[in-house]
Amino acid sequence: MSRKNEITVVMAKVLLALMAASKQEWDQVVCRFQSTEKTQNHFQFISRKGRQLHPQHASAEYTGLLGPLMHSLFDELEKEGKTRPLVVVLAVDASKNYHLKLDFNNPHAHDISLSGLGSDGSYFVGNEVDVPG
Repeated sequence: MSRKNEITVVMAKVLLALMAASKQEWDQVVCRFQSTEKTQNHFQFISRKGRQLHPQHASAEYTGLLGPLMHSLFDELEKEGKTRPLVVVLAVDASKNYHLKLDFNNPHAHDISLSGLGSDGSYFVGNEVDVPG
């Protein structure tokens, strides 16, 4: 397994632990990490049950684990000659399958916020989730 995959698996386990601690019903948890510089990090978390999205709070315990892991992933990408991403979105479902999306150019890409639903930059496309009224 590559170092990038190892890091991603550990991040997925952190998200699974976050949801286990939340006691909330869920099908998928999504973490969006934006970092324009190593010292400026921004996290967003949202959980999904069916077509419904629910903002998810993550304590410093989880962001403290995920931040260095995200930067390690960025470092591994740079070692491969790629540019450092601005945005990483990691989605993990209840069956422990994960999916990683990166954006290298747009710090607003893959928005997971409820207010961003339906916009061109939304992570959720088409009608896969309900847009709150």
